[in-house]
Amino acid sequence: MTSLQVQSVSTVIEPVPARFRRASATITSHTIVDFFSFVVISLMPLLAARLDLSKPEKAMVIGLGAVASGLIQPLVAVLSDRHNTRILGTLGMLVAVVAVSCIGLVQNYWQLLLVQAVAASGIGAFHPVAAAAIGSLAGKQRTRFVATFFLAGMVGGVLGNVLAPQYVGFMSQAAGEHNVARGLRSLLWLMIPGALGVVMLSWAIHGVSHRAHDAIENHARLSAAERAARWRAVILLYVGNVIRFCTNMALVYLIVEWTTQLAAERHAGESVDRLGMIASEINGPMQAAQQVGMGFGGITLGMVLSARYEKAAFLVFPLIGAGAITLIPEVESLPESWVLPVAFVITALAGIGFGSVVPVSIAAAQRLLPHRTSLASGLMMGGAWALAFLGPHFAGLIHTHVGLRAAFLATAALLASAGVLALALPGRLMRQTSDE
Repeated sequence: MTSLQVQSVSTVIEPVPARFRRASATITSHTIVDFFSFVVISLMPLLAARLDLSKPEKAMVIGLGAVASGLIQPLVAVLSDRHNTRILGTLGMLVAVVAVSCIGLVQNYWQLLLVQAVAASGIGAFHPVAAAAIGSLAGKQRTRFVATFFLAGMVGGVLGNVLAPQYVGFMSQAAGEHNVARGLRSLLWLMIPGALGVVMLSWAIHGVSHRAHDAIENHARLSAAERAARWRAVILLYVGNVIRFCTNMALVYLIVEWTTQLAAERHAGESVDRLGMIASEINGPMQAAQQVGMGFGGITLGMVLSARYEKAAFLVFPLIGAGAITLIPEVESLPESWVLPVAFVITALAGIGFGSVVPVSIAAAQRLLPHRTSLASGLMMGGAWALAFLGPHFAGLIHTHVGLRAAFLATAALLASAGVLALALPGRLMRQTSDE
């Protein structure tokens, strides 16, 4: 008996209403977790201004979140599958809540890196465990439930991006004076709703097995050739997600830089702190636009896409997103009142392009590896997310040496390559597993 086997896990299938309540609580917890995951991103212009961060340092903070979150997910997934426990997901959420709430206490770049790494690791630990539990609770509606789970995360991301800067701005103005440091310290109050979310998650997923009792035996009965073919398909799905997540994080960096530049042009003469606050208030909604697109696309495909058209979706949607990314810097030529609304819409379309097929990839990987659902989920999310740190550095390098517009174009080309890769997916095999 290992230390991870701290509880027995029921394999009895609960009545549908009870499973639905547990699934709903798990989905809601995803909203809470992803709210916390975007607090730092939304406040990056302000944090960069206060801590005097360079472009490489901003890219490092953004990228580190992806590395820390991504690297821990496969490890947590393997341990969770091996010991059939969900405790690591709950502990991860608790760690994330505490760390993010302490962001306002950091005093320098290295402290910010440390807190970001701890927070992102906790967020990463949550995801494969919760996604596997949702897959188990969903039964044959796996894709729909996973898509809803994915949408809930996007909603949390939108709320984090939009509300965190507004909250800090509001708290900065308390008592009739502008005090940004006080506003940032007020993030400590987020521990209260975050802790309530941890309790809810614990009730929802502890004691629920995330694999069918005969999954290992059924997989063992497959021929060696089919098992290998399934793993090859999962690897292709994984590489595609690496590209999509790199694109996502590259665009995060580019939007931070674009909104910082826009704020400086429109509000010349303001103090450094004030410019950082203004840029954050533009940056937050723009980052949220990505989440809107990802969530809308993910839930729509999850509800209507059949296995017959999965391969086509992996091909078409990245090409749509690539086209949208090329247009973002062009909106500056529009009348000033049009710039932000049009940029929001185009960024949402980019989010559809790289995010809509992510839940499809998770559900497909779980079907292909029914005996390793946490591992499948961990690879599609965290395993791919671990390499997303390359996205901001890729975009930042081109931005530094060629320019911001060229960085947008290169990021668009990167996303388009994910669509080309989809041509190699085994469509017939993916269709055959649609009932698993």
